[in-house]
Amino acid sequence: MDVVQMTASLLILGTLLTYTGFGAFPPRIYTEKNTQEKLGLLAAQPRRWILSQSFVILGAIAAMAGSIDLVLFFRGGPGALPAGIAAVGFVGGHFFWIWHLRLRIVQPHKFAKNELPGWLFRTYSILTLLAMAGYGVAFWLQGIHQVLGGGILLGALLVLGLFLKFKNMPPFIYYAMTLAIGVALLF
Repeated sequence: MDVVQMTASLLILGTLLTYTGFGAFPPRIYTEKNTQEKLGLLAAQPRRWILSQSFVILGAIAAMAGSIDLVLFFRGGPGALPAGIAAVGFVGGHFFWIWHLRLRIVQPHKFAKNELPGWLFRTYSILTLLAMAGYGVAFWLQGIHQVLGGGILLGALLVLGLFLKFKNMPPFIYYAMTLAIGVALLF
């Protein structure tokens, strides 16, 4: 398996594990406004909650590995610098994401009450979206997959703008971009 196939596989695997994690628990947990309802969902299925968040953590780790491998794809080309900067932002942001997810596992009641440190998710979101924009620039500059690069750049900036306006954005949207990159690299 060459670097491109490995990178694509890791990005796709990371996305699929993350989506599996989000889908493993009733999705109402993420949208429900009533704290008692959320606490009830968590109390009814505590092991399932741990499992779901563990899958998201595994997805984050695989996506981080894929983002580091992605730098090798650009090595020696005009996209190398933005890809390197993007990888640092992506990995850095995911450390905050994994920290946040760990807190969801060990303090689910704080998740239900919206009492987890908000700066963890904000930092993850901003760094990850800026990193995705950086990868978009890298693809565009590299001259390979320029349409993908432009789409990822514009998509990341649009989602970042929406995140800054609404102060929240479901992370599965971020992972749609890693999935798009992974699939594009296979073809």
